Amino acid sequence: MPKPLRIVAAILYLAVGACAQAPVSVTATPQAADQPASPAHCDATNVTAAVGRLPSVEVVEAARKDAGAEVVRTLRPGQAITREFRIGRLNLVLDAEGRIASAHCS
Repeated sequence: MPKPLRIVAAILYLAVGACAQAPVSVTATPQAADQPASPAHCDATNVTAAVGRLPSVEVVEAARKDAGAEVVRTLRPGQAITREFRIGRLNLVLDAEGRIASAHCS
């Protein structure tokens, strides 16, 4: 093999090797018996009192507490939103007038 070709082969070998990821070992930690299985679960069925109201700080906080959610966000029509699932998040969907039209958890 000619020397320039060996140099190119060595560079490619090193470049590919640098991109390789080392295997990661994941170990599960045992959960204590007195700890809950997961964070707060959201239940939007308890939020019917907020539907039709303007999303004031008090209304939003009451809805969050009623749902048992950790966090709450309001979603306006046409607003870009993230699609990740969060078990303890309450979503308050607003209508065109800015009132709470529906609620769901994600």
